[in-house]
Amino acid sequence: MTEPERTRYEFEDGVMAAWRWPNPGAPILVFAHANGFNGGVYRQLLQPLSERFEIIAPDLRGHGRTSLPADPTTHTSWDIYANDLLALYDRLDRRPALLAGHSMGASSTLLAAARLPDAPPLALVEPVVLPSSFYLMARSPIWRFMKGSTIRLGATARKRSNGWPDRDAVISRYQSRPTFARWSDGVLEDYLEDGLVELEDGVKLSCDPNWEAANFEGQGHDLLKAARRLGDSVQVLKAQKGSTVINSAGLAARGMRIETVEGGHLIPMEAPDRVASWLGQVADAIEL
Repeated sequence: MTEPERTRYEFEDGVMAAWRWPNPGAPILVFAHANGFNGGVYRQLLQPLSERFEIIAPDLRGHGRTSLPADPTTHTSWDIYANDLLALYDRLDRRPALLAGHSMGASSTLLAAARLPDAPPLALVEPVVLPSSFYLMARSPIWRFMKGSTIRLGATARKRSNGWPDRDAVISRYQSRPTFARWSDGVLEDYLEDGLVELEDGVKLSCDPNWEAANFEGQGHDLLKAARRLGDSVQVLKAQKGSTVINSAGLAARGMRIETVEGGHLIPMEAPDRVASWLGQVADAIEL
């Protein structure tokens, strides 16, 4: 299997960093990450697919090693990520054959693909899909007064610790938490490789907690409109517990195929081999 390498894509307002598994001539798979994480956290998931695909796993704006501006005070929707992903696709030497992602990255991939004239198939793991009424409310003038009480995850993110003496202190703290204790061996270290920034007196998170909070609250995009444009070209992997595919009926009504799998929302971190197998099955079905 091919080992990943770091790469950079120049944008007008900064640089998008990414992990890339080179495989000249192979179909290109682009995989976008969840809120607060980075492309590197999926290395165990993507590595087994590197013989089949050339893989690009970018750090989205405000995450990892990407230097694109990320101002939480003006952030209202995930369309900004759709714009960035479309710009990334344009910078590749050939058209992606499969677009994929997890959580926010899955939803942003859907938003981006809906704007392509001839979108490739999509494989979305736990996209964040809310009721239509929620998106309408998030686009209304009163949302700025409601988002704090409506999206509790935003408030939680703002309270997140963001300063430690060194990386070992972060690993020790995170390993003691139930969420990270369920992760596959080595995934936490993969995440923190680009999830932390070195300071003179310690380390901090590369994704500012205020930006993470703004992502949770920035629901002004029109995800179901995008879903309607793509229909049965999209396959969705939905977690059995704590799923963010809340409006699965809305996706099914638009022709998307949904498969439920045992596990939670962070299944790519908890069982990367299971998700890699599913992505392989998607590729088989579309003969990639």
